[in-house]
Amino acid sequence: MLLDTLKPLAPLFANPDILKIFHGADYDIVSLKRDYQFKIGPIFDTALAARAVGIKQFSLQSLIQQYFQVMLAKKYQKADWGFRPLSKAHLDYASLDTVYLDRLYRILNKAVQEKGRSDQVEEECALLQEMSWNGKPFDPNSYIRIKGVRVLSLNDQKVLRELVTTRDQLARQRNAPPFKVISSSILIEMAKAHPEDEDAMNTLFPKKNRSITKYLPMWLRAISKGLNSQVPLPEKEKRSGPPMTADLEKILKSLKSWRNTLAEAEGLEPAMILTGNALTEIIRLNPGSIDDLKAIPLIRAWQIRRYGENLLQEIAKAKNCLKNP
Repeated sequence: MLLDTLKPLAPLFANPDILKIFHGADYDIVSLKRDYQFKIGPIFDTALAARAVGIKQFSLQSLIQQYFQVMLAKKYQKADWGFRPLSKAHLDYASLDTVYLDRLYRILNKAVQEKGRSDQVEEECALLQEMSWNGKPFDPNSYIRIKGVRVLSLNDQKVLRELVTTRDQLARQRNAPPFKVISSSILIEMAKAHPEDEDAMNTLFPKKNRSITKYLPMWLRAISKGLNSQVPLPEKEKRSGPPMTADLEKILKSLKSWRNTLAEAEGLEPAMILTGNALTEIIRLNPGSIDDLKAIPLIRAWQIRRYGENLLQEIAKAKNCLKNP
């Protein structure tokens, strides 16, 4: 049965008695809410569950291969899913991408229970299902969040800003996410070299890239516009709260060491204990009690139950070390 719209699925997604199983639910949930105004829940995220029990290779492909000895075809992961009608190969891949989820859920849910991490997964999944599209319009200065931008000169950053703006325009025209138009790493290379013509672009990228070739005049105009831009670059974002003093940095280093040792003992990624951002916020806000920890938005209830008292002890210990080196 073919559907012209996904809206008939709305009651299923909203039904509180039906568990919805996802793998890497965040983008799916945000998209379904944005495009179809779905209410979604409850959910179980197999990627999150895998990480909670210490599985290092937690991509869906890796998990399906590990538990069912089936290898999904990689070439369709980044294929163009926008054209219609989809080929049989695309449809077969899409069905295989979901057919194992129920069995995978049963395996991972059992592992989560055996590890005593049901409360963690339940809380994280509940937070995931509340995610929604933030509705922020494109900002040319969003280029500043691209990995590697900090090493660029000021002129190169102006070029990158124009390249990112051009990519966003093309993405809107194609109704595709920006990364599907061209990767940020390629834009970084253009911004550093700022080729002036087709020959220079071909020298910079000897391997043919369809997005470069097809939109070459637009990339070259963006580079030229960036080099001649008089629009100032954005100021560096100021961190909220007091600055990180040398003493606070030492306490943070001590807490990270504690966190990493704990993660190794539990067979988890350090971020599955406490993220670096959460630790930084803890240091800045200087909690002295469990109630203080509860007031920090970046800390989950399950983390406070599991690690709260120990965390407060480590903070006190680190402070004492500063007083009595």
